[in-house]
Amino acid sequence: MKKAIKMCTGVALISFTADLASAQQAPLWLGDWYPEIDLEVRYDDNINRSFDGDGQKSDLIFQPELRIEQQFALGERLFGYTAGTLHGEVHGRYNKLNFIAPGFDVGVRQLVGQQPETGALSAGLGMWYEFHNQDFRFGATFQPRVSADFEVADALTLSLFYQYDNRFASENSVYDREGHTIGLGVAVPVSEEVTVMLGYDYRNGSVLVHEPLPDLGVEIRGSRFPVDTFRDRYEAVRYRDADTHTLALGVQYEVSLYTSLRGGIVYEEIRANNDSYPSMQLLVGLSHML
Repeated sequence: MKKAIKMCTGVALISFTADLASAQQAPLWLGDWYPEIDLEVRYDDNINRSFDGDGQKSDLIFQPELRIEQQFALGERLFGYTAGTLHGEVHGRYNKLNFIAPGFDVGVRQLVGQQPETGALSAGLGMWYEFHNQDFRFGATFQPRVSADFEVADALTLSLFYQYDNRFASENSVYDREGHTIGLGVAVPVSEEVTVMLGYDYRNGSVLVHEPLPDLGVEIRGSRFPVDTFRDRYEAVRYRDADTHTLALGVQYEVSLYTSLRGGIVYEEIRANNDSYPSMQLLVGLSHML
């Protein structure tokens, strides 16, 4: 089964995933459970999402994920799946951002066209709960999504998706987030093993950024919270209405039927409160089906 490039876009925990393979092809091993492990290393030059160039903090993040999935037929060309997931982050410098998150994912895929690779319509729901090093960052995320994937010319594949995300913080409302994302992805095979992928996401909704902590005499409002996460005086700030633009470019190499390697670059820019919060991310990853 052909794999898909995965690129994590940062603060909103939205995953830019051109999920072309799982949507296009009839599932393998129907009725069986099969595990997949994903290991990614990402460098982020603005991990704290600060608008102040002098205040931006960089970090190297290790992101492991384990997924155990079962696929089943619902009709001649309609397939469903259910999966248990476990993912997390380990930070090189700012270990207070470390977390682990168990969850689950369910969905359906409807193949369209005369051939399995022609395209598919998909819908799914993911949920997980994050256990952080810092108690006030704990929270549950609810994330439904729909997508359409089609081969448009000479194996070039176009992917469109919409995703809603809602995060409920258990300790502090500053870490609540809600937003709507639309995205476009293009996958261009350059050989049997190598695929180049380009994607753009636009998200509107609440975001979390960090700004230098003001004088202690300033009242801390409900949308702000002082933190020592980055070893300097910052406050976490939630803006309710922000625009996030994400552009991603990646290359994937199929080592075998079960293993793939990927690399990519992601540019993200949050625009909120008349300020801009840019970040650049570099990533390498490995996916392997056990």
